[in-house]
Amino acid sequence: MKFRFKALQRMREPDELDTPTRLATPQAWAALLVTLVVVAGAGAWSVAGRLPQSLSASGLLVHPLGVTALQSEFAGQVGRVLVAPGAPVTAGQPVADVTEQNGAVRPIRSPFSGIVVSTPVQTGQAVQPGSTVLTVERTDGPDDRLVAMLFVPSSEAQAITPGEQVNLSVSTLPSQQYGLLQGQVSSVGAYPLSPQDVSALLGGDPALAGVGSTGSSTEVVVDLKSDPSGASGYAWSTSSGAPGPLTSLVQVTGTVNLGSEQPLSLILGG
Repeated sequence: MKFRFKALQRMREPDELDTPTRLATPQAWAALLVTLVVVAGAGAWSVAGRLPQSLSASGLLVHPLGVTALQSEFAGQVGRVLVAPGAPVTAGQPVADVTEQNGAVRPIRSPFSGIVVSTPVQTGQAVQPGSTVLTVERTDGPDDRLVAMLFVPSSEAQAITPGEQVNLSVSTLPSQQYGLLQGQVSSVGAYPLSPQDVSALLGGDPALAGVGSTGSSTEVVVDLKSDPSGASGYAWSTSSGAPGPLTSLVQVTGTVNLGSEQPLSLILGG
């Protein structure tokens, strides 16, 4: 009976139709306002903001003419190898001789100047015309400077254009101590290279095997920025840089700065 009395009493009360209804608390309105501000800021940033773009690839410091295989013109046995790795050679200099089957001794001369990288033949070894006797890094160009030769996966190389800035980490000079070598893209290869093509470009030297991508890659040549005031003669990201001259055939990792892109275009896949 007590419950029935309360129910009847409730039915006699007038409907409170004029009582204001609270849709949300002040804290909820504040949270909504903050959310709207964040969404509006993110939208503006996605259109007006910029994200830096870059890609990395491995390669070597080399002289501009690269590494060339010096081949025998004759068939026979190697009599002498007259130079050793690291030795300089000049154009026309005898570097080895081959004894033909008839006993004639034929000298093999270097057609260019450079530094011997490797001597893949030994005394007494049989060779044929076209056999590699030496690999030589050529230094007979008009400007005997160093460049970085990077091998970029071909699927990514199309994004690179000459003139873009490059930071190079040199394997023999820790970047934490010496900084990064500074350069600029001078050329991008027109055709993709297989690992075999890269090996041939480096003179087929086994010591340089494994440089570059395991798949199709594109050669990107980077000119090093000069700095005559530095010990190395090249510009670095730090004031000190390398403590002395750079050597060639040293592995590097280059980061190519591709500029920046709108965040919205990345979201839309464009």
